[in-house]
Amino acid sequence: MANDERRSETFIREVDEELRRDQLKMLWMRFAPLIIGVCVLIVAITAGYRGWMWWEERRASQAGDRFMEALAKIEGEDRAAGEAELAAIAQDSDAGYSALARLRLAGEKAGADAKKEALDAYDSLAGDRSVPQPLQDFARVRAALLALDTGDLAGAKERAAPLNVAGNAWRHAAREVIGTAEYHAGELQAARDAFSEIQQDAQTPPDLWVRSGLMISLIDGQLALPGAGMAPAAPEATAAPEAPAAPEAPGTPAADAPAAPDAPAEPSDATGAGEGGATLPVPAPDASGAPPTTTTP
Repeated sequence: MANDERRSETFIREVDEELRRDQLKMLWMRFAPLIIGVCVLIVAITAGYRGWMWWEERRASQAGDRFMEALAKIEGEDRAAGEAELAAIAQDSDAGYSALARLRLAGEKAGADAKKEALDAYDSLAGDRSVPQPLQDFARVRAALLALDTGDLAGAKERAAPLNVAGNAWRHAAREVIGTAEYHAGELQAARDAFSEIQQDAQTPPDLWVRSGLMISLIDGQLALPGAGMAPAAPEATAAPEAPAAPEAPGTPAADAPAAPDAPAEPSDATGAGEGGATLPVPAPDASGAPPTTTTP
């Protein structure tokens, strides 16, 4: 009896396994093309991605070599050829090296006193969405500095204002541009606030922190002057007029008069005019030669 039960269980197990094999075989025959196609597609996508990465790296390497060669020509004696090569890189290279080439060309224009063309080039880069954001911000800073150099104070502040936000890498330079523009415009208090903001930022670069402190000291000195927004300095004291010299007593010789010689006074000179026409005796000089003193009654 026990053997029959074991045989029955073995038979049932064999039947179940055979059924599962048949089901798997039917599934494979039904979905085999789809499974094979998916595997081939995965392999093709992976190979294509790796090939595209290799091509981009090779293209970037070539663009980098071209960029360095162009810089070498500019720094050498063939400046025109270097600028032409940079213009070609700006046209047919990827976004990174294209933006770098455009930035360098704008810098060359600024150095050649073509500041209007350089400013337009920087503004074009700052507004180009295809350029990486850090390079857009750098172009905006350069444009603000160039506008400040040309005397366009409003344009300098307008270009630097979007960068004066927390977290932006160029916010320190933007604050310096804004403060300098306010200072040249005569807005001393606004300029002081801008430089104070630089001083209060713990991430301010040391050199900029020193410059901002010097500007604050300069502005404070100017604000203390009369008519510069603070209480004017007290006017200088006017010298009092000299009091008139007291009249000399009648008969008293001047202080700087020479001493009278030791000689007897003549009778006609021995009198002096007193009050009411009275005559007063005038004593003769003593033996030491000092002038005599007269007592007024």
